Amino acid sequence: MQRATTDVLYFETGPQNPVTMTVHPGEEFEVQTQLNRGPWFDGHPRGEEYRKKLRGGNPSSGCIDVRGALPGQMLSVDIGNIALDPIGFTNYRGNNSAMPGWMGANGIGPQHKVVMIADGKFRWDERLELPVEPMIGFVGVSSEYETFANTWATRYGGNFDIQEITTGATVHLPVAVPGARLHIGDMHARQGDGEICGAGGIEASGVVGVRTQLSPLPESMFWPRVTNATHIGVATQARPAEDAFRIGLEEMVRWLVEDYAFTAGDAYLYLGQVLEARVTQFVNPTYTYFLKVARTFLPAPTRIWNL
Repeated sequence: MQRATTDVLYFETGPQNPVTMTVHPGEEFEVQTQLNRGPWFDGHPRGEEYRKKLRGGNPSSGCIDVRGALPGQMLSVDIGNIALDPIGFTNYRGNNSAMPGWMGANGIGPQHKVVMIADGKFRWDERLELPVEPMIGFVGVSSEYETFANTWATRYGGNFDIQEITTGATVHLPVAVPGARLHIGDMHARQGDGEICGAGGIEASGVVGVRTQLSPLPESMFWPRVTNATHIGVATQARPAEDAFRIGLEEMVRWLVEDYAFTAGDAYLYLGQVLEARVTQFVNPTYTYFLKVARTFLPAPTRIWNL
């Protein structure tokens, strides 16, 4: 089985990144992710080496070419088993978009915590132990021309920080360049909504199983979709957050019209009864809103695509 390693790390996603691995649709492969830069450097035997190597945030493990992917198609990325490495951390620098410090650090001040991960949990302090809920924060493909730092997310995916992107989920992305140029990274052992610390969640590293599939791009799809056994959802990014929510509503309405035979008006009224929505990330240049609907509330689809 092929594995994308941390030997080559990219801190931006774009068409200029040289391909480091090629996979075929349906092929199962693995991605080894790199732990983000942070306080774990201190005391680590290779801490200074990593400090120099990690020049940016959310490194992706190379650039993966999906054979046969062409503009106008949809790339579906299946997330398999996630195996976590034993060290993780969370870090707050003293100000960010969730808790600004206009004239410097706010009253909370810089904070960090390094944790050991074992047996499906990590110890927060002498009183608390929390279970891991591993997720993949960054899944993106290249745009046609632009290059984005891996702290961003766009209509081509990127730094989602959505907890639902975990084992059993599929991320659906529009293909803009031949091969798609898939980038994956930013593993978390656990994360609350908003990613309010800035560095996680519990930033982590490890190995994730992945498989890709190709299908025609739905006419109604302009932003990434995330599906699993229980829900269908859209992931949108904007600033301010309410704009991301409005974009997500448009996406959901279009999806219900194209695939579930709703009229636009009826779809909007329907969403008013069943929609689940929240900000999963509130600290990056654009905020992430995730809107989803439970499959138990959906009628049978009129068009079958790669769900």
